[in-house]
Amino acid sequence: MLKFPTGTFLFILILSAFITDTETARCCFSYTRRPVRCGRLQGYYIQEINRSCDIRAIIFQTKDGRFICADPKMEWTQERIMCLWEKAGMVE
Repeated sequence: MLKFPTGTFLFILILSAFITDTETARCCFSYTRRPVRCGRLQGYYIQEINRSCDIRAIIFQTKDGRFICADPKMEWTQERIMCLWEKAGMVE
C-alpha cells in the first residue's frame, strides 16, 4: 500500500470535499445526533469558526456524496477520523 505524508493526505481530503460539492457543505450550523458507520464514510475536513460558520465541526463526506456535521469533541467523531486514517493506510 502507498504511504503519503500526513499533510498531503489531509490536503487531498479537504480539496476533494470542496471540489465535489462546495454548495452542499458550505457550513455546519448543528451536529448530527447519531454516530455514522465508518464503512459509509469516504473522507472528512475540518470546519473552523469564521464569520459565516459559528461552530467548529468535522464534516464527513459519505460514499454517496452526502455531508454529515459532527462535533469534534465527541468520542465517536474521533473514532471515525482514526478509522478513515486506517483505511487510507496512514495508521498501523
